[in-house]
Amino acid sequence: MDRSEAAEEIVSAAASRLCLDMRFLTMAVLSLERRVLPGEGRPECDGVTVTFHEDTVISDYRNDRNLVTRELAHCVLHCILGHDSPGMSVHGHLAEDMVVEYVLDTLDTPHVTVPQRDDRMYACEKIFRRAGAPAPDLVAQELSSISEWQLDLYLRLFDRDRDQSHGTGDAGMWRELAQQAMTEVEGFARRTSSGTDAFLSILRIRNRRRYDYRSFLRKFMTRRSGVRESMDEFDPIYYTYGLSHYGNMPLVDSLEVSESPGVDEFVVAIDTSGSTMRGPVMAFLEETFSVLRQSGLEGRANIHVIQCDDEVRSDDVVRSEGDMRRLASSFRLRGGNGTDFRPVFSYVDELVRDGGFRNLRGLMYFTDGVGTYPERRPPYDTAFVFCDDRYLEHDVPPWAMRLVVRSADLTAREGA
Repeated sequence: MDRSEAAEEIVSAAASRLCLDMRFLTMAVLSLERRVLPGEGRPECDGVTVTFHEDTVISDYRNDRNLVTRELAHCVLHCILGHDSPGMSVHGHLAEDMVVEYVLDTLDTPHVTVPQRDDRMYACEKIFRRAGAPAPDLVAQELSSISEWQLDLYLRLFDRDRDQSHGTGDAGMWRELAQQAMTEVEGFARRTSSGTDAFLSILRIRNRRRYDYRSFLRKFMTRRSGVRESMDEFDPIYYTYGLSHYGNMPLVDSLEVSESPGVDEFVVAIDTSGSTMRGPVMAFLEETFSVLRQSGLEGRANIHVIQCDDEVRSDDVVRSEGDMRRLASSFRLRGGNGTDFRPVFSYVDELVRDGGFRNLRGLMYFTDGVGTYPERRPPYDTAFVFCDDRYLEHDVPPWAMRLVVRSADLTAREGA
């Protein structure tokens, strides 16, 4: 067997061992082509093909029989976790490598384990704790402040492939494979006591849905009927012909009834506790007002913008675009105490009883933290919008909808 055949045999055996160790990655492993080229070099993966170099494969295999399997697993996880890093800084590349290596070290399977596991886990846990979550964007921010010698140490510990070659190929396919892997890992974790918790938490970050806040808000819209002339369907020929021949009797009149989406009665509640930042609140309001403008506010509009920390601090009523402009230009946060959601619901319920609302469509509560929820379900749709850049888990009552957005999501435009 020549060197080329030997290297290909080693890579093929590495793929089989990886599927044996981590069955939940089998589809991902099989979705990548593998090739071995002459010469030396670290593995490269573009989301379609993993490229090895025969001299390096043979050398690595002689040093440690698990090393080639580890390198393949490293490349596969970059694809599963959606790491697509051409043009990224060295800190961004390193952050992705640290997340991948941490997953492999916590899984600690027979054919993927390699030396210096304790050193890598200690470094990862320290950085992840400072970052707040094992998310590459947060980790990269933390790594940007470390010293040059520490950066060099981490690169030697975590760098296994050519960073410039990261790519996700068919992003949709890899997103589906990530969802499938999470489902299988969850089932696997229920059957055994294996160390999959870290992988699951990282997969949940990867699979967290990115929401278009505008689309979500439209779910609260009613459809209302309005009386107007539909000039697109008006035929002036038949109309004037009837008038000229039959006096005041047109043959065909214009259609008058049409439906248009709009928000008649709606509550926007804002958490103004001490941890609330003005920037995300203003972005939230601007996006909300933008959707309301598109829907139209003429006629029966009755929008309440309520500020509350542990008690209701203000209630601004919006009935027109002019009201929106005045509120946006003069808006300031009122509050600063702890978070309690209940006063808003009590206040709104009282408005309903007193006739302040005739047909309240829903209440959307914007918050950045955890507060005290009402025990009973209100008689209107409710959604809690959490502004969270730290990938935290937020539990809400079963009767409420939950939307988690990042600061950037609030200002994302449709079609972007």
